[in-house]
Amino acid sequence: MRSLRGRKSEVAASVPIRVSHEEERLPNGTVAAASTVFLAGKECPFHCVYCDLWRETLDRRTPPGAIPRQLEIALGEIEHRSLLKLYNASNFFDPAAVPTEDDAALLALLGDFEGVTVECHPHFVTERCFRFAQRLEGRLQVAIGLETVHPEVLPKLNKQMTVADFDLCAAELRRRGIGLRAFVLLGVPYLEMSRQLDWCMRSVEHAAAVGAEVISIIPVRGGNGAMEDLQERGLWSPISLDLLEQALDTALGRVDAVVQVDLWDLERFAGCRRCLDARRERLLGIHRTGVTVAVVECAACR
Repeated sequence: MRSLRGRKSEVAASVPIRVSHEEERLPNGTVAAASTVFLAGKECPFHCVYCDLWRETLDRRTPPGAIPRQLEIALGEIEHRSLLKLYNASNFFDPAAVPTEDDAALLALLGDFEGVTVECHPHFVTERCFRFAQRLEGRLQVAIGLETVHPEVLPKLNKQMTVADFDLCAAELRRRGIGLRAFVLLGVPYLEMSRQLDWCMRSVEHAAAVGAEVISIIPVRGGNGAMEDLQERGLWSPISLDLLEQALDTALGRVDAVVQVDLWDLERFAGCRRCLDARRERLLGIHRTGVTVAVVECAACR
């Protein structure tokens, strides 16, 4: 599938890709300021079929000192010191993506934050992660892609992870007092559209059952070459905004965890531009409150 890729974007190891800001509901029901720093680093070694994050990664190992420099720049844009997410389109505890020798500098920069989230494949959640959590002044949360618990689909995604791997990692994080955030896909390839919602909910419920505090439902997007190939072969179809809204509304009644949907490029899934902004605001409101509200009525499309 890598042969179907397009070109990468030009990224520099000396500056973060971007910084975004939002409000996030916590498991205790309160709302806190949260910022996400998208770091430039070496590409993830797992090459999942659906992934397009490789577009903004380096072709080489991340140089030592680059990630602390990026974080220092990003912190200049962040006024609060509550929640910080560090996403590097790879695995935070992979030495090729975030050099181990940078840990001390990163811990010093992160000292004021109440909570820090990093993304990582279970393969790299090892002693380095546990030491980092012990030395971090705030609480560490690790974000892991469960993707789907479908027994036939997950092996086809090239995730190189089983549900059992996820569960063992979740148990170890829980034992050590480290938080878990889970990513669950909606619109996975190799699964009929009529079964997408059911398997998404099964995956959400499984993530919550093994201790995920926050569960983000990620709609699978096209654009990486591999998904277009699967679409041509009848093995994948993009979802609608209706289905994404339905997934969030349904999940809220199924689990006690904080459930969100990824709103990045939301316009890709919208069949109507007239109600898109209102529907985005509805989803943001549900994120803040955890309570579903009536769907947006649009004269043009409903």
